Amino acid sequence: MELRDPLWLSDLAFLVDLTHHLNTLNKNLQGKEQLVPHLYAHMKAFCVKLRLFETQLRSFNAAHFPALSEIKSAIPKADLSAKKEKYVSVITSLLTEFNQRFQDFSVIEKEIKLFSTPFLVDAEEVEESLQLELIEMQCDDSLKSQHQLLSLPDFYQSLDNAKFPLMRRHAKRMMSLFGSTYICEQTFSLLNHNKSRLRTRMTDSHLCEVLRVSTTKLTPDMSAILQSKGQHHCSH
Repeated sequence: MELRDPLWLSDLAFLVDLTHHLNTLNKNLQGKEQLVPHLYAHMKAFCVKLRLFETQLRSFNAAHFPALSEIKSAIPKADLSAKKEKYVSVITSLLTEFNQRFQDFSVIEKEIKLFSTPFLVDAEEVEESLQLELIEMQCDDSLKSQHQLLSLPDFYQSLDNAKFPLMRRHAKRMMSLFGSTYICEQTFSLLNHNKSRLRTRMTDSHLCEVLRVSTTKLTPDMSAILQSKGQHHCSH
């Protein structure tokens, strides 16, 4: 009977569409190398989308709810108003929940912008200890080009530590903020794979070394390592 009830079907369609939007956000927040600026951008974009949904659903515009759009013509006119209020209420509650859960991002928004777009930030709006280094950076055209070409970690790593020590320290702090559980999940997966009953002789120190190598992007410079050795011994 429920599958023939247009009111029940409209609720199901709304839930399907909303779940799709949430799943898209979830996918955007997962994966490697997700720095705080990327995560914050996804969250801000989703909150803006929710406000758009809230406004459009007040007039029952289901442009971004395809499943609901297909079924809404079957909803009795007498129930349209109640359905609109119900769906708008859900979106409003969801938006409130997101704003509360991720309010910490808004507290450090200026610091995030300084890290991600240092050449677009007004020097007067950042901490006084960073102002002079930021001005030096913004006036250097070569650094501006590097910022456009390199990833954020590579860009800050390329900065002269003697010239920009505070900007580098700020970048390290921003890069240490993990908004995703990807690294944690990856480490536990590798832990379970390596610390199996078939490898009982593996020590904790050896396991720690294996996990460190497995979870890092760094590629060893074998040429430099070999050159640093005084004498090379061929295997027998």
